[in-house]
Amino acid sequence: MKSSTTLKDQLPSRFRGTIQGAAIGSALGFPYSGSSRTFMRALGSEVLQGYVRHRNGYYPVGQHGAGVQMLSLAADAISHAGAVDPEQIVEHWIPLWRENRIIERLPDVDVAMSRWLRRGTEARGCACGPGENGSGSLVSSILIGLWDHDSPDALVDDCERLIGVTHEDTEVRAVCAALASIIGHNLTHHDVVLGDVIDGATAAAARIDTSVPRRIQEIPMLLAASEAEAFEKLAGSEEEISDVEHSGVENRALPIFLVALHSWLRSPSDPLEVMGSCLHSGGAVEMTAAVGGALVGSCVGEECFPSRLIEGLLERDEITSSADRLYQRQVQERRRRNA
Repeated sequence: MKSSTTLKDQLPSRFRGTIQGAAIGSALGFPYSGSSRTFMRALGSEVLQGYVRHRNGYYPVGQHGAGVQMLSLAADAISHAGAVDPEQIVEHWIPLWRENRIIERLPDVDVAMSRWLRRGTEARGCACGPGENGSGSLVSSILIGLWDHDSPDALVDDCERLIGVTHEDTEVRAVCAALASIIGHNLTHHDVVLGDVIDGATAAAARIDTSVPRRIQEIPMLLAASEAEAFEKLAGSEEEISDVEHSGVENRALPIFLVALHSWLRSPSDPLEVMGSCLHSGGAVEMTAAVGGALVGSCVGEECFPSRLIEGLLERDEITSSADRLYQRQVQERRRRNA
């Protein structure tokens, strides 16, 4: 059933829901990063009851991961510049490494940002090279879906600018473009139409890479398969044999995206169902749940998340404010262009 409010009226809530959803999924998964699928499934619904302290005892309850830390700063960079400006994004990210304020180490992003730190924001060639297909910048790409939701022709180019700060790898960049396209689709449609979602994500990815679109097109068929069969095909590498049924999702951008997308399409309007499925996947649960939370948040807005998860989120006000600033600057820029 379609909402009685217009999509334009829903945009502020969907901007907040997207970024809050990423933060909530990240904070739920952060204490369990690297835990096996066997362990996570044994926890059942416990993982959704509320935030728990990280097992190392250092981080406070409700702490999200470094990917969301970068997401929030990138949102501020875009809001400040009124555009996706790589130099502004680097300037906002560099202090995390210069002042050692990054919440956790992200091996792929660490390499790129250490180069930016040494060479300066006007340098070139600092991103990780081909084959470095980690997930450190994946969740930041949801910002492009928000910023360019009404400018699909600019979406892939802006995603390339953002992700190009940290990654040259075409697989990573294609995955990020696909994720951004789905976020943009959700902000411009009342209903989730499977064919449109898959076609849009495939088209965005195909502008950058040839293998990612094929993997995305497997999703509809796997929605009819058993959860175990679908997970085995999505969570690991096609080239390498790995025991994903035990170890969980590989910490690479593509399997994280595919598992989160599959989880969301199974229950596109139910935040707990989506994030629960992502968390039970095991392995790279923090980033998988962050992507799943962003997907469902862009679809239903902030109101559908349980209040206990929003209120218990560390830095909740800062995260919400970054979403509001991004929305307000996006509206301002569109008015300026159309004047």
